[in-house]
Amino acid sequence: MQITIREALPAELAAAGELTAAVYRDESLAEPTYLPRLADAAARHAADGAWQLIALDEAGTLVGAAVYTVAGSEFADIAAGQEAEIRMLATAGSARGQGVGAALVLDCVRRTRQDKRPALVLSTKPQMTAAQRLYARLGFARTPERDWEYAPGKGLLTFRLVID
Repeated sequence: MQITIREALPAELAAAGELTAAVYRDESLAEPTYLPRLADAAARHAADGAWQLIALDEAGTLVGAAVYTVAGSEFADIAAGQEAEIRMLATAGSARGQGVGAALVLDCVRRTRQDKRPALVLSTKPQMTAAQRLYARLGFARTPERDWEYAPGKGLLTFRLVID
């Protein structure tokens, strides 16, 4: 599959948000109360220091989405100092295993390097093992000292890629 990664256009924000919320909902990866935030790609697009990215297949169909954000943005959870962060990565079920997630992550790596930021960080749920394998394959290292809980007893694992 040929994949194009770019920032979402205003007319694509609703679809990017719907895809993100649907993936997290359908895979039981988010609490129902968090789904409206996942669906609100327009808020991410409008925020300082955050960019809604989309993945399109060769037909122009939306097959993935992710947020690239930087420390200090309202959408950064763990980025500190000058770090960048990946948030809300989602791949349509029909496009799984075809490189969409990797293309989104690699675009975030490229942006981090272009912005001359020292590292790219992210958080993931323990059950997201396929995503964790992808991050390890792309050179991210586990940072257990930065693991955190978004609610009591609901922890997230963290990863960091040092940019040279």
